[in-house]
Amino acid sequence: MNYFKLKEKKMSNNSVPVLLYYHINYDNSEFSITPEAFEQQLQYLKEKGYKTITKEELGEFMQTGKKNVDKAIVITLDGGYLDTWVYAYPLLKKYGFNAISFIVSWNVEEDEFLGLNLDDYYNGKIERERLPNCNSNFITENGIKKKLERRLCWREVREMEKSGIIDIEPNSKFHRKVYGSDKIIGFNSPKQIMTAWSMVRGDERLGTPDFERKPEFASKEFTAYQDLRDMLAQYVVDNGYLKFFEKPNWEKELYALVEKYKQEKNLETIGEWETDEMLEKRIKKELEVSKGEIGWETKKICKAFAWPWGAYNNTSLKIAKEVGFEYIFTTKEGTNSYGDSLYEIKRITINKNDLDWFKSKIEKYSNK
Repeated sequence: MNYFKLKEKKMSNNSVPVLLYYHINYDNSEFSITPEAFEQQLQYLKEKGYKTITKEELGEFMQTGKKNVDKAIVITLDGGYLDTWVYAYPLLKKYGFNAISFIVSWNVEEDEFLGLNLDDYYNGKIERERLPNCNSNFITENGIKKKLERRLCWREVREMEKSGIIDIEPNSKFHRKVYGSDKIIGFNSPKQIMTAWSMVRGDERLGTPDFERKPEFASKEFTAYQDLRDMLAQYVVDNGYLKFFEKPNWEKELYALVEKYKQEKNLETIGEWETDEMLEKRIKKELEVSKGEIGWETKKICKAFAWPWGAYNNTSLKIAKEVGFEYIFTTKEGTNSYGDSLYEIKRITINKNDLDWFKSKIEKYSNK
């Protein structure tokens, strides 16, 4: 075996894979796997001798090379959905694993209700059919179809943290995007299907300009002038509101109003970019608030963070370090070895029910 192949094998045999899950439910989406598939994967890991380690143990390995567990693995769940409580938490407990759950604090319900989960089914208290519905559903508000995802409540969050099985850490306060371009790509209209994660910090009133939306930790924010946005939104209201968008040329009307506005005010641009100072202040606030809220609810100092959409830049990374995050998780695919950065921990997205596919991922990135 030549030197380079030997080095590659050595790195593979001295690495720790970090698995990334989103939904454990029956949504049948690109971000979900079924509870049955999740259980099969945990069974496989158990049978093959894998053991989960904490973020601190992962950090020690990455910094010193010391690993007390031969077949070490880390499990993470992003978003903070109800299915973490209903399915993931009891199944992790059943197979003797722990995990890190990165939650969006805005997405947690204030109601103090400890709901049913698989433990209640295992203990014979309920039939499986009585488990809470964790699937997403859709509603229509103001002509816009919105996807609603089932949320955790703070009592469930605290219960999981208290168990020692789930380490609760922040995935931001709002998990939003910003308008990251000054080029209009259309106008906010009823035809869109929105989710909580497609929210933008900017104006989303019907008729207001829409721009390319970029993750808030990876882009400066562009804001169209207030008087332009007010004028366009009012024009839509005065011309039938939802019925306005039934007109075949409604978009041309709004573009014409924008051009007229620019000509009357002798403008080359219709808004302004945030300054470097504004950018840093916005990012710092979002990180500090999420860290503080989750720390307050779980009675601890949060030390880990996962970037929404895995998107960040040098500025947001610098600020994340400054606010006290010691372990920062990305969505970059790969495994983690001695000498790698704790501020760019790589993960392997698990989003398929196929057990053979899962096995191939584990074999590719784990100790042989």
